Order: sequence, then structure tokens, then C-alpha cells
Amino acid sequence: MPGIVSARELRLPFLRVWADPVPRRGYENMAADELLLHRGEAWLRVYIWARSAVSYGYFDTCSVARNIFPNAQEYVRRWTGGGIVDHRHGITYTLTLPSPPESAPPYPPASCLYEWIHGALAHALQQSGVECSLLQEDAPDGGRACWSSPVASDIVDPAGRKLAGAGQRRYRGAVLHQGLIQECSPLPGWERIFAAELSQVIEFSVSPAPWSDFEKELAELCNAKYETPNWEDETHGRRRLSQS
Repeated sequence: MPGIVSARELRLPFLRVWADPVPRRGYENMAADELLLHRGEAWLRVYIWARSAVSYGYFDTCSVARNIFPNAQEYVRRWTGGGIVDHRHGITYTLTLPSPPESAPPYPPASCLYEWIHGALAHALQQSGVECSLLQEDAPDGGRACWSSPVASDIVDPAGRKLAGAGQRRYRGAVLHQGLIQECSPLPGWERIFAAELSQVIEFSVSPAPWSDFEKELAELCNAKYETPNWEDETHGRRRLSQS
């Protein structure tokens, strides 16, 4: 079996960059990210929300998210892990990495991927007027809110304030990385610099749909998965909720 590639060896041969111009509802954004993952291609998507939204990791709950961040219009369960994130401010992006060929080594552990992706993002932010660096070790635990508990390889400003974090999920060797940038305003074009740090060749698009059947597939996935009662089930099908 091939060995695991290190973060320093990572560089994508081709990356499709999609600056999605359509404001989408919360679960439309989650479904769009999953559709990109299933394409078997590397994608960088930068997108916006149609309504004020808070997202929470796959193993968290909507009730906890509502308690921490009240008054959002949507509370959205992600397919990735990570903490509870307020999307009412900031820039949201997604990076998908396709499954490596059978003859190629698998991706490195999540910590190495975070370091590689956030290292590229930190460089893009620095080139776009933002003073920042990678956090070297976990900060003291600040609770369930993601921005209160920065971890190693999150991006912070000189005062230690968190500027960027993310959640990941692996699916049959592929990787879904959902990230957020807050508390800073990078200059226009930061996403092109970010993409160029990740890949040898990039293709940039601002089309409302990345392929012809996208909107149909998006609606089907929302109806089949993200907008069903099972997706909102706070027991996640595995544990009994406390009645206290």
C-alpha cells in the first residue's frame, strides 16, 4: 500500500474556482458543497447566504446553536465536523479534494491538511492586506462556539484573535473542507491567490451554475437529505436526548 503523502508534498494539478454569485438558503449551500465533492474533482467555492445563518457541526445540535447564537433566520447542520459558526458576518468558502487514484498515496491526516490549506489561505490573506499567522497550538477551550476555541493551524491576527477556521469530512477517500473567514476584510482577488497556492493550474468561474444540471441536482439532494426530518433529528439516530 502506498505511504501517506506529507502536507509539504501536496499540490493539486488542477483546481476549479467557483465564485458562486447566487445567494442560497442554508441547506442549498450544504447540498451544493456535497455535489462538488461527488464530482471527483478539486473545487474551491466561495459563496454567500440568502438569509442570516448559523451552522453547527454534524455531531452538534440545533438547540445548542440557538442558545449560543439566538435570532438567526436559519440554523444549519453541516456534513462536516467542527463547532458552531455564526455566518452573519464573514466569508464562507469550500474546498473539495477528490479521492486519490488507487496507485497514489492517501491524503495525510486532518491536522496536516488543515496546516496545508490554512497555510495557503494565510499567505493569500497576507498578500491581501491582512496581518495574520497560523496558530501553533490549541488555545484554551472557550466552549462550543467555534470562534471562542481556536485550535492549532487556525489563522489568527497578531493579538491572537481568530480570523479563519474550518471543519472537514472524508468520504471514500475524498475530502470536504468548509471554511470561514471573519474579523478581517481581504482585498478583492484573495481567492485567486489562495487557489494559486493550492494548485498548479486554476480555472475561474462566476457562473450561477457550475454545470448544466446543477440546479436540478441541488433541489433533489435538498429534498432527499438536507430538508428531511432525519437530518434535523438531534439524536442523530444514535443517542437519547436528556429530558432535563
